[in-house]
Amino acid sequence: MDNTIDFKNNDDLAFFGKVNASISHELKNILAIISEAAGLLQDLTAMARKDGNFELDMIQTCSQDIVEEVQRGFATIKQMNTFSHSVDDPLKRMNLSEVLELMIHLGGFLSFAGKVRFDPPQESAAIVLTCPWRLQNLIYQALIYAFESVGPDGEIQISLHPQKDGGARITFSGLGTKSARTFPVDQTRQIAASINAEIKMAGDSHGLDILVPQYIESMR
Repeated sequence: MDNTIDFKNNDDLAFFGKVNASISHELKNILAIISEAAGLLQDLTAMARKDGNFELDMIQTCSQDIVEEVQRGFATIKQMNTFSHSVDDPLKRMNLSEVLELMIHLGGFLSFAGKVRFDPPQESAAIVLTCPWRLQNLIYQALIYAFESVGPDGEIQISLHPQKDGGARITFSGLGTKSARTFPVDQTRQIAASINAEIKMAGDSHGLDILVPQYIESMR
């Protein structure tokens, strides 16, 4: 079976577009803060030249703000590059803790994102052979629903549980009832089925599990 990613698929394109839009918005915010701090530095410099009054504390604060935002910009670009290269290999061995951390960071750029508590498993790493792109899409859709369910002031918990059969269970808990839509929709189920993953909703709707197999030989 052909394992290549078909970007004529509307779901793949929508995922790519949504993530890149949120990344560009984050970078725009970073540049806006840097621009504001740089403008204030110019004003402070002009004032110092005029009356010799150096506001050292404010200058130091502005400089620190610029340094912190530049570092945040580099981190964001690194995450963007990692995400972009997820289409390089149709099938790849993935560390699920690293995948979750990346998607949590990228999901955090959404305007309605709440807080996430994620504690990676200490006993062992969960390594699976899967399609990076589809797995990330699946986790991202679950994150969107989770954020919608608790609102921007809420918090969700994500945990990762390696299974005895070599697969893993990703659990989203602490979900609320604010989301106006059901989950998963047919498109999300299809994404899961393409990598032999399974979505299970808790009976009380306050949690969901994504079951990821240890390996797949091809995408459906």
